[in-house]
Amino acid sequence: MKMSKFYLLLFLLPSLALILIFGIYPVVYNGFLSVKDVTLISYIRGTARDVGPLNYKAILDDPLFWRSLYNTIIFTLLSIVLQMVVGFLLALLFNYEFPLKGFLQALVMIPWVMPIMVSGSFFRWFLSDNGFLNNFLASLNWIQEPVRWISSERLVIYSLTAVNIWLGIPFNFILLYTGMQQIPEELYEGADIDGASGWQKVLHITLPMLRPVIIATFVLGCILTFKVFDLVWIITKGGPGGASHLLSTFSYSLAFDRFQFGKSAAVLILMQIIVVLFVGFSSRIRLEER
Repeated sequence: MKMSKFYLLLFLLPSLALILIFGIYPVVYNGFLSVKDVTLISYIRGTARDVGPLNYKAILDDPLFWRSLYNTIIFTLLSIVLQMVVGFLLALLFNYEFPLKGFLQALVMIPWVMPIMVSGSFFRWFLSDNGFLNNFLASLNWIQEPVRWISSERLVIYSLTAVNIWLGIPFNFILLYTGMQQIPEELYEGADIDGASGWQKVLHITLPMLRPVIIATFVLGCILTFKVFDLVWIITKGGPGGASHLLSTFSYSLAFDRFQFGKSAAVLILMQIIVVLFVGFSSRIRLEER
């Protein structure tokens, strides 16, 4: 006997409840906060007054917001491009059989399986003015004084980006490598018969067949990187002088350092708008390719 649609819907209720509670409600409530003057005192007393778009105006007039937006764009673009390039090259390498392949694959995955707290704490020490990297370079007489990797307003965002690239390479590698495993071996055998070189096979077989996986990896990578918070907060807390703030850390700082919850919510809403626009644009590209 077939189960009625009503009973089938009952099985979906737990999932729908989770989506409503942890997905839709926070977004709606965050939008509600973004148009109110919410401070710690007004939140406790429940006396927050409506200010309309003034929180958004205050955010857009804040130079630190634009610095955070610039940092987020640089951080995301450099991370995604280099993670995908290195991940793709590693996937090409491991697509062949060679000694110690399994062991080396495990080494490649180490950054991905390490807790972010451990990675962040390690690189905070590694890149500090008196950390391992500066001491190592000084021992080789390559530098005369410590390089301010994370204490310089000019260098800090690029140092954090380099760390994030290292952490994200395994994610790109495993997706691209899995995609390569699905490419029929007969295509490469036919190319060998026609006398194609290794790079010709990559350009005319691997890349075209891997295009859906590349697009999906790119979109997922952009979303995950755009909202990175913990790595930056552990290493620099947005410093020095706010020079390494991303939009995520800037929003957190507004909420829990300045107790300006309304402005913090406005930053998050702007982040959500950017992500939605990006996902919509990437979805349109995928549909056009079909």
